Amino acid sequence: MSFFLSQLSNANEEVDPQKMKIAEIQFDAMASTFNTMMRSCRDKCLSHEYGESDLHKGENVCLDRCFTKFYQANAKIGRYVQTSHFIDPLALPAYHGWQEIVHNS
Repeated sequence: MSFFLSQLSNANEEVDPQKMKIAEIQFDAMASTFNTMMRSCRDKCLSHEYGESDLHKGENVCLDRCFTKFYQANAKIGRYVQTSHFIDPLALPAYHGWQEIVHNS
C-alpha cells in the first residue's frame, strides 16, 4: 500500500522524514522521465502551427503511440539494467541519498 494512502486510523501519526525523502527521490525520477517523454512526443507529433484548439486525429494517434513506445522502451531498459547490472547503482547520484536514508533507519 502507498505511504500516502495509509489507513485513516494512521492520520494522526507523524510523517517519517526518511520516507518523505525517498518519495521525493522517486518523484524527481518519475517527473524527469515524464518531462522527457512529453518533450520528445510533442516535438514528433505536434505541428508548430496552432490553427485549432483541439488536436487532430493524426496528432492524437501519434501521441498515443509515442507515449506507449516510450513507456515500453523505458520499462525494457529498466529491466535490462536491473538484471544485467549494466550500471553500477553506486554511480547514480540519487542512489547515495537513498542509501543513506535506508541505512540510517
